[in-house]
Amino acid sequence: MISGITQKTNIQWHLSKVRTDNQRTMQERYDEIAKLYPEITQTFDEVKNLSLRTMTKRILSTTGNPDENDSYSDIRLQIDSINKKRREMLKEKGYPEDYLDPVYNCPLCHDEGMYNGKICSCVKRIQIDSLYKNSNLDKILSTENFDTFDLSYYSKECSDDKPSAYKNAQSQLNKAKNFVSQFGSTFDNILLYGDPGLGKTFLTNCIARDLLDKGYSVLYLTANELFEDILSKYIMRKSDNAALADLYECIFSSDLLIIDDLGTELMNSFVHSQFYEIVNRRILDERSTIISTNLTLEDISGRYSERIMSRFVQHYTFYHLYGDNIRYQKRTAILNKNGGKN
Repeated sequence: MISGITQKTNIQWHLSKVRTDNQRTMQERYDEIAKLYPEITQTFDEVKNLSLRTMTKRILSTTGNPDENDSYSDIRLQIDSINKKRREMLKEKGYPEDYLDPVYNCPLCHDEGMYNGKICSCVKRIQIDSLYKNSNLDKILSTENFDTFDLSYYSKECSDDKPSAYKNAQSQLNKAKNFVSQFGSTFDNILLYGDPGLGKTFLTNCIARDLLDKGYSVLYLTANELFEDILSKYIMRKSDNAALADLYECIFSSDLLIIDDLGTELMNSFVHSQFYEIVNRRILDERSTIISTNLTLEDISGRYSERIMSRFVQHYTFYHLYGDNIRYQKRTAILNKNGGKN
């Protein structure tokens, strides 16, 4: 997913372009309204004149008379009234009330990249979007989402000791949708496990797609990419690759980190310590993580330390998928359609 990334994302250039595009949009809207309904754009001159009057009075005032504060309040009320009138006039002409308001992609930092003295969350989103454009994930998310999650691949046959695969998958799907709906207001993590080919990656992609649409930053990595392509190169080999530095920062700062295929990585002391560091730091910072694996719970317990397992038990919700291999079902259907020919 991260191959082909060779240079650092130019965040400032991107934000500058966003601001320029938005300013152009604002000017085009203003020119349109000024041509069709000049009485609406004249309200900006009224506000400007009132603001200048207020500023002049403040500069020239030396008395500190309390009555002056009342005068300033009256002017502010007049400005509010003019702005309200403009919005009503736009609505009467069939335009959105905010049609002439400033245009921003990010309502927090107004596309400046900083909010409350810190790097804005939109910067992380820009970084990750750039990473996705260098991979195939953006195409995958267009086809793998909640609208295309097909429960018909799960059997409705029941056994004595557990719900049918269909009912279980339906339950996990509903839990995933609830995870998305409450994201940002509650803190949760997911450990998704089950045999290969049961839709685990598909379900994580559904979550990723919805959260990306909501404006959250989501970083998806396989376990091999995380440990071998990023952490090993950046930390062990001390790579100065700027893209790796971006990725390393996003591992800890993204709103959601997805680690797919846990258990396929080559386990050693470095991987173990880095995995614990990621899991623990994201819990402390209350940044959600989704981990999917083909391992059983017993395998996970035997492969990873008690410290890591305790974090899973205390801070993760377990999702279990079971049933017949969906990839095999799809392959069989294609072969049958082609008369058994490849």
